[in-house]
Amino acid sequence: MNPFLQKLVDDLKAFSSELLLPGLHATQQVSTDMGTVASTTALLKSIDFLTALIPQLVAELQTTDATRKVMVHYTPSPKRATFSRRASDYQKSVIKRLLPAHWLSILPVAEIDTRPLRWLVYLLDLQQTALEKVHKRTIKYIDDSLLTQQGQSSYARNDRATLLNMRSRLDEAEAKLEHARATLLRTVQMKLVPSLNLPYPYPRSSAWIRLRRFAQQLIQPKEYLPSFLHNLLHGTVEIADTPYLYQRWCGIRLFEAFESLGWVCPSDPTGALFLGGEIRLYKAQVELSIWIEPRLSRRRVHPSGFICKEVTETHPDYLIVTPGPSGIDAFILDPTTTADIEIRQGKAKYLDTIEAIAMASVAGIPVVRNPLRAWSAAPLHTPHCELEDSEGRTGTIPMHPLNWAPGPLLEWVRDIHNYALAWGTGKMLGE
Repeated sequence: MNPFLQKLVDDLKAFSSELLLPGLHATQQVSTDMGTVASTTALLKSIDFLTALIPQLVAELQTTDATRKVMVHYTPSPKRATFSRRASDYQKSVIKRLLPAHWLSILPVAEIDTRPLRWLVYLLDLQQTALEKVHKRTIKYIDDSLLTQQGQSSYARNDRATLLNMRSRLDEAEAKLEHARATLLRTVQMKLVPSLNLPYPYPRSSAWIRLRRFAQQLIQPKEYLPSFLHNLLHGTVEIADTPYLYQRWCGIRLFEAFESLGWVCPSDPTGALFLGGEIRLYKAQVELSIWIEPRLSRRRVHPSGFICKEVTETHPDYLIVTPGPSGIDAFILDPTTTADIEIRQGKAKYLDTIEAIAMASVAGIPVVRNPLRAWSAAPLHTPHCELEDSEGRTGTIPMHPLNWAPGPLLEWVRDIHNYALAWGTGKMLGE
């Protein structure tokens, strides 16, 4: 893994490992040695592993570790049986002699030791608890993202399908855990009370030995799960492609810049950074929103208050909506991993392809309100922002993970900060 990608992975994982997941984006394969396994990936893989192992665990317990007992069975056949000692099992014959009507048969029965199964239920409970937390969190991420994927293009439809597939994967994991519990119930025909104690004696068959090694990952996942998944996933894991990891990294730095200026976010921003959505920030009774990957369409009004014009659909990475003199205004930041000047200048397209739903008024005449700025962020090694036009409506913020200096981004955000507070409070700064 190259240093640029490794730095992205480290910083994103420090914020939330969920930001490594592909989500709606392209993927790449990287080594699990680099700490690239997201917590959701780890959980779903561990559920797959354990639930797939359970039939073998039960079978081995029945054949190699069962306690042998006997069952008394009364049969009308003398084959492999002896005389019964119950008087009711005899009857008089025609010649008035007592003859056996039922015979006594002793049948061997294998009784399963429930202690290993009770420990197995405990491990299933650990996974169930972890899955419930992930399910609740991820479903909210998905629902919030669906609000921004309202376009009618094939891209919008594909994104909605991807989100629904993510939900199905969580439901699948839940079904696997329920099926595993049902398998154990059918095996012993009784309710198994979970036990956190390692069973003694411990079953010595191969599947149970594998389970014992695996159990460490469930009980202490942070310490043991990465090495386990490295072997289980054959040394590689699927994460988001580098441009999208960089986009999320820029999003974290953007969010932190607003926080450093005193803006407060009352909710977890991870979901919006991961799958798209809205981050609301507040300061001095003023609200602004960072819309992440909003899909703006000509045919449908977007919750941000902006629509697309001239083209069918557009999809900026970060649309920052603030109070303005005629309602709301917008600032756009669209990261790119390339230093190519033409690509960076191409971000200026948003100045013409996006407009507010409500009109502004100049000298009593309605006018269109376009974004005030549309800038790129790129991994440049420069100490200051670069203007691409004389008015500063478009330009580039240098944001290099390996040479990170927050100053240029903070200065760009400070302009938005001042604008939002001035129009949001109705006072010019300094009054």
